[in-house]
Amino acid sequence: MFPYLQSQLVNLQQLQEDACRELIYLLEKIDGSKTIILDEELVGPIGLITSPSVFSDRSVTLLKLKNDTRLPRRVTNIIYIVRPKVILMDLITTCVQQNPDKGRLHHIFFVPRRSYLCIKHIEDKAFSTSFQIEELNWNFFPLDSDVLSMELPNAFRDVIIDGDPTSLYQAAVGLVQVQRLYGRIPKIYGKGNCAQRVWEHTKQLGAEEKHLLTNGDKGAIDQLILLDRSIDLLSALATQLTYEGLIDEIYGIHQNQLTLPTDVLNPRSDETASIAQSHLVAEKKTFYMNSNEKLYAELRNKNFNEVGRILSRNAREISAQMNASSQEKSVKDMKRFVDKLPALLEQKQSIAVHTNIAELVRNYLDTFDFSDDLTAEQEFMICEDIDKPSSYIEDLIGRKYDLNEVLRLICIQCAAASGFREKVLNYYKREIVHVYGIETLLVISKLEKAHLLHTQSESRAYAVLRKSLNLTVDEAIEVDPKDISYVHSFYAPLTARIVEQTLKPLGWQSLKSQILNLPGNTFEDFQAQLIGIGGRQSSTSGEGSLLNIPRVILVFFIGGCTFAEIAALRFLSQQEDNNVEFVIATTKIINKTNFIANIIQ
Repeated sequence: MFPYLQSQLVNLQQLQEDACRELIYLLEKIDGSKTIILDEELVGPIGLITSPSVFSDRSVTLLKLKNDTRLPRRVTNIIYIVRPKVILMDLITTCVQQNPDKGRLHHIFFVPRRSYLCIKHIEDKAFSTSFQIEELNWNFFPLDSDVLSMELPNAFRDVIIDGDPTSLYQAAVGLVQVQRLYGRIPKIYGKGNCAQRVWEHTKQLGAEEKHLLTNGDKGAIDQLILLDRSIDLLSALATQLTYEGLIDEIYGIHQNQLTLPTDVLNPRSDETASIAQSHLVAEKKTFYMNSNEKLYAELRNKNFNEVGRILSRNAREISAQMNASSQEKSVKDMKRFVDKLPALLEQKQSIAVHTNIAELVRNYLDTFDFSDDLTAEQEFMICEDIDKPSSYIEDLIGRKYDLNEVLRLICIQCAAASGFREKVLNYYKREIVHVYGIETLLVISKLEKAHLLHTQSESRAYAVLRKSLNLTVDEAIEVDPKDISYVHSFYAPLTARIVEQTLKPLGWQSLKSQILNLPGNTFEDFQAQLIGIGGRQSSTSGEGSLLNIPRVILVFFIGGCTFAEIAALRFLSQQEDNNVEFVIATTKIINKTNFIANIIQ
């Protein structure tokens, strides 16, 4: 159904197809006409599981769950597909009460599992409607052939600030599901308390999966690395400088979709713009951002300074092909040109779209605010003047600059300093409260609870790791890079460096002592005896052929990961010396803007 999910080693399309079959099975169990009411958080993710034809072929209409949702008449079945949240149960009961119809049947499909608290909440509403309850076990949503997301934007906040471990349990259920589909993972490494809790839950749940315990053969995945977001908050806060990362930070990529106003992409004359404004028309265009588009697959992981060169090269190649083909004289050659023409025109359109998007990004990068903020954060990353209040941050506070951006820079400085001196932290608090108001104390409290703001301990973990793991590179190469630091122009994400170290002989064993001072426990586990090369079964005749098979490593970020971290891991997999392929799983794709916003909301 989704060709961009196919892969030779770990075919994530299988995960998508299983989820789609599960939905179709539940729909076809229900007789009569149907309308699906979707939790707003699932409107995007459901498109990663199934195509619109699944609903149109069955004459199923889709609506969003809102306070004022109006149900169509003459529909026998109303199906609510929702996350298990009590607040959504209130919306469902409101919807039922505002649309009374004794002939209707109501169903709730919980994603990824039912909640007895939610069911009890609906029952306590004390009205006559009964609900048929089902589950859709959608733990992971495949974003691309190497990326899985749980689509839980508040997972980090829920665990660290609210003390709700639900997402950790759900992550464990997802790992069991992955092993059910792709086989047992023999080697497990991890860092961080949340990561360890996920693995402990996974082992407990796996004990019920008899075939996983009795099957000594390993599957498609050689190794699992679980990383807690808390061990590397700096990479979550840093400005990404890859093409995909910048687009996400500036405009937002949601479930592989980028939505932009058409007048931004195609600026109109003042007269045309005023006419559109007078009619209050907000025209928008949506682009699909995945590896199905060849050009985007080439651009997305590049540093933005390399994007222009790639676009120019592609434009020249297309122009040359079209000019050469149009000059063909024979009928046979002309027929060949006509056959190729649709593909050439599609490529030409793709180049035009990405040229427009790149121009928008470049305009943003050329602003003084962006360059000044980037300079400040990079100075913090090299530990320059981190033990005293920053004059740049003081100036931003004095100008009453965007609070989220001010807090982000303070948190970066705190992470680089491995905590503030108490005098510095109190100074920042006092200045923020004085300028932005007393209510910001609650915001600061949340940042402290998330350990984004804290006082200094004896350990200077970042300063030590910056040198031992080469986190900052003096002469970073952005075009045709040789090191993962290109994703931030000179800073290598700590999480990606940790993964890079594990690729070396005795990598994890030598790494354990280096990352000892990072928050949380360091752990390792083994599920099965490794047989043959790279853990795969082999016979004497077949061993030689397995030498060139890449290791497959599943890297799971508990609490979210950025597109820059994904790009860094993809870069590592492209290095011939590593002979490795990564599958990247995360609770959610995050960026510097939404990471802070989700914590302080």
